[in-house]
Parts: sequence; C-alpha cells; structure tokens
Amino acid sequence: MDRIGRALERAGERGIRPVAGPGLVDLEAGEIPRPAGEDREPAEARHLEDPPGVRDPGEPDGRSRLRYFLDGVQSTRELFRIGAAPVVATTVAAAIAERRGRRLARMRFDSPPETVRAVILPVEAGDPRVEALRDLLVESGLRPLGYEEAPGAPWHVLSSTEHVSAPDPSDYAGLRALAFGRARTLRERLETELLRRWEEDDRVLDNDDWLAADGQLGRPSPRAIGLIKSVSRPEFGGAEAELLLDLAPGMRTTSFIPGWQVRRTTTDQRASWYVRCWPPQPGAGALGSLMRVEAARGTSPGMADEITRWILAERAPLARPDPRWPAMIYPIHHVEKTLKPAVQGSERAYLRLQRQLRRDGR
Repeated sequence: MDRIGRALERAGERGIRPVAGPGLVDLEAGEIPRPAGEDREPAEARHLEDPPGVRDPGEPDGRSRLRYFLDGVQSTRELFRIGAAPVVATTVAAAIAERRGRRLARMRFDSPPETVRAVILPVEAGDPRVEALRDLLVESGLRPLGYEEAPGAPWHVLSSTEHVSAPDPSDYAGLRALAFGRARTLRERLETELLRRWEEDDRVLDNDDWLAADGQLGRPSPRAIGLIKSVSRPEFGGAEAELLLDLAPGMRTTSFIPGWQVRRTTTDQRASWYVRCWPPQPGAGALGSLMRVEAARGTSPGMADEITRWILAERAPLARPDPRWPAMIYPIHHVEKTLKPAVQGSERAYLRLQRQLRRDGR
C-alpha cells in the first residue's frame, strides 16, 4: 500500500484525481460478474465409458493415496476509479500441504511467492491517465506481469484489457468485470505454477502419492486430481440430468469430457465424473453434496473407481464449520483456513487507503 500511495501522490501532482471505490467484493460468494464472452459455449459432453450411467466404485477401506493438497484464496476490491476506469487491488495466496502421518504441513518451494499482491487497471482502454498511473506504479516498485505469465514477485501491476480488442473506456461495468476476472486468473496462475513446482520436486518424485487440488487443474498432471466442490451447472442434460440428481451417496457417474472442453486440443481436455459424497443436506438441493472430479484424460474406469474410493475415505474428519463441507474434503479446508490470514491483512490496508482517498475528497 505504501507503493500505491507513492504512485497516487505523484499522480495527484499531474492532476489525476481518483474517486474512492465501493470496497470489498467477495469472490468466493460468486458475486463477481464475468466478462462478456467468458461463459462456456453450450456443447454436449463426450462420454468416456459405455454405457453412460451410474457406477459403484466399491466400498472405501479407509486408505487414500492423496497425500498433497493444493488450494488458493484471494481478496479483491475496487480501490478507486479514474473516470470510468476501475482500479482494482487483489491479494492472492496459494499453498500445498503435505500429510505426514496425521498432521498436515505446508510444503516450501524456492518460488513462486506464496502471497502475491497486484494492482489491476485497464491500460489499453485509451485513457492516458490510466496509462500514466500504470507507469507510476511500475516506478514505485510494482513489476509488470503479462496474462500468460506466472507471478514471480510479491508485487505486480496487471492490465485487465491486455487481450481485449477495442475495450470501451466508458463501460465501467464491463471494465470492472474484466478486472475481477483478471484477479481470478492471477490466482489460477499462481496455483498452476505451484503444481508445476510440485511435479518437479525431488520429495514428490521419490514416491507415488497423489495431489488433490481445489477446483480445476491448471495443467495436465498424471498424479493430480481437481475437486470442484460447487456444481451449479451440471454438464448433463435430459434424462442424464435426472440420473445425476438421483445419484446415491458413495456412487459416481461414468466419466466424460465436459462439453466446454470438447472443442479444445486433446492436451487441454480432462476426464471428469461426479461423486455424491453425502446425502443431500436440508435446504441445499439435489446438487449440494455433489463434487465433480477432474483427472488426466486417459484415466481408466478402474482408476476412476480407485480415485473415488480415496475421496470417500477423505470424508472424515468433516470440513465443518465450512457450509460447503458436504462436497469438500478436510485437507482442502485446512489449507484454505491457513491461507486466509495472508489476505485478511491486505483487506485492512485497502480500507486505510480508501479512507485516505475519501478524506482527501477524491
């Protein structure tokens, strides 16, 4: 925040007057609008097991080869705007925990940094004041970071319009959605880089244990699975949708490639299947205790059964008091809980800066 403050002082000397923003917007609560065109194109899922339907993976025996657990968190807020251009600050943190006996311990890597803070602004929207502020932020010590790059420093400045053709400088809502989407991408890049470091680590190469990541996998990995705990839009339609809603606890669907991945290259496709971890909870609806599992595209039906038994073995202890516990394994909950303090400190700093902007009449 000191770096941002210095850049704002110099911006003020040039007549750039930011207007304080509305404050924190909770990404985890799903309140962030998605940029136009980012919604998945409708397409039919490609089934990998014949016939499609329900499969009994077998009774879990308490054993699990899931030993490593990856998760990330973020805190993102609109700090201020310059004209119609929102300037967003985000703090993202990610870590991998390793289970050693009954304890979970964070793995340490030389890079990337576990916590990254960034300022995001629409550089290509055509407002010279925004471009000038970006340059001042770089001079104050924030490192520029391209869309495809993994974060390599604790502080960055990013453009939300790097890959947008002719962004409208007056479209406040659209530019705001792009900024929050860019924050989400930054967290995903950090998680993906951690996954890559894990794959190359000697400690991992010496065993055949697996990693479970919260959410989709950022890169294909033969010993990693993604656990998507929120099933808001099932990949099935018609009679298959009813089959999914009626899925019994401990059962899985046959595997498939989601429709929105079918048009991608083979290396970008993943095998997926749904697992019902617990009976539907009161008030949660039929999707509340479902998770979608993501694994390497070539995962065999027998391996999908085994992975499912590992997940079912991870149901104890419960991930309470998190309200998402019916579709969340405890180690992921543990990593998220340990990361939260890393972003909460930034929230207090953002509030101080916004109070200063309001006191200055901006």
